[in-house]
Amino acid sequence: MPRILNHIPLFFLTLTALTGVWMRLFAFSNHVQALPYDHILHAHSHIAILGWTFLAVLLIYFKMTWEHLENKKQAIALVITTFIITFLMFVAFLWQGYALFSIIFSTLHLLIEYWAIIFILRSFKTVPDLPIWSKRFFNGALLTLFVSSIGPWSLGAIASQGLKESALFDMAIYFYLHFQYNGWLYLFLVGLFLFILAKKGIRINSTLVTASFWTTIIALFPGYFLSVLWYNFGLIGVMFAWVGAIGQLIGVFLLCLTLFKAEIFASQKNILLHLVFLLLISKTIMELGLLHIPFGQLIYETRAVVIGYLHLTLLGFISLFIFTQYQMVGLLEPTRKRYIYGLFVFLIGFGLNELTLFLSGLFDWMNGNSLPLQNEFLILASILLLIGVLFVWCSTIKQQVAETKHSFLKAESKL
Repeated sequence: MPRILNHIPLFFLTLTALTGVWMRLFAFSNHVQALPYDHILHAHSHIAILGWTFLAVLLIYFKMTWEHLENKKQAIALVITTFIITFLMFVAFLWQGYALFSIIFSTLHLLIEYWAIIFILRSFKTVPDLPIWSKRFFNGALLTLFVSSIGPWSLGAIASQGLKESALFDMAIYFYLHFQYNGWLYLFLVGLFLFILAKKGIRINSTLVTASFWTTIIALFPGYFLSVLWYNFGLIGVMFAWVGAIGQLIGVFLLCLTLFKAEIFASQKNILLHLVFLLLISKTIMELGLLHIPFGQLIYETRAVVIGYLHLTLLGFISLFIFTQYQMVGLLEPTRKRYIYGLFVFLIGFGLNELTLFLSGLFDWMNGNSLPLQNEFLILASILLLIGVLFVWCSTIKQQVAETKHSFLKAESKL
């Protein structure tokens, strides 16, 4: 696989971090408010999910299957097209917010997602060493990626009826987010991880991992109600939420038990891997708090806690799982100093960001006051995250330069 493609997701991650710093600067200076805050927020959130995470997981899959892909040119075209459309979408959101051009490019991205679904499904026929349990997780991920697209499609219809400020509009957004990070991203990354383990010759308990998959899939659909319990669905909605929350917790527990029995955490001397699953367990347990309706309502109404949870999921579990797999498949070199420094700074920024957001919510609940120096801590965290991302990206550039130089010298020596 052309290594130049690896820079595209990291470029989008850098844009995500840059816009994060930009938004935090709003609390300190009017000079940075050249564009409305909502425009930057839309650009930030869309580039994070549709740029960084979407392309990163695709590249891990392509890296692992490149030798067996029949249509490599189409895979490259898929990545390049996604890059162009996503960048134009990012610019459109900055320029006009949620309006004509940003909607057009967002819609085109949905069509790219369908293209990716079809391409990956067809590629299964040519990958001889794909484990059956990885294939199950991939199929589940592609299904939920398709299901998640119902959310964005419905937004236009809802808005056209003058219901943009209604609960239905918010439900469609939560529907999309739920099936993105609890469905598509979680399932595909787990499938990739199991694929990596299989390539390393590590055997796992097929019964446990199969039980984990089916429990997660079955729980995923009623689990959506966890995100919308703020709307009074009555007893039926609460029952669905309970089934979803408990089912997702059991699915995560079975996956972790599978990995423990295979001695993954003992054999893989990777601190980052341990942190990834600690964050996954923490995220899943936190969701149980929503089942207590009064407490759940309080959480929904506290912006800092909602943002903290989303960052814990996407910036923490998802992004760090991607970094872990980048290391394992050779897209990142874990021994390079720049990468080590970058990851360390990134983790400090992430930890400070989460601590500040959740403490801010706690202060609000206790006495209605803001956390002292809240904005200062948040801007520091966002700057650290940006620095960490830049170091990681620079590490891949240095790695590619070194490999290119080595290949050139090797070819020269043959002459």
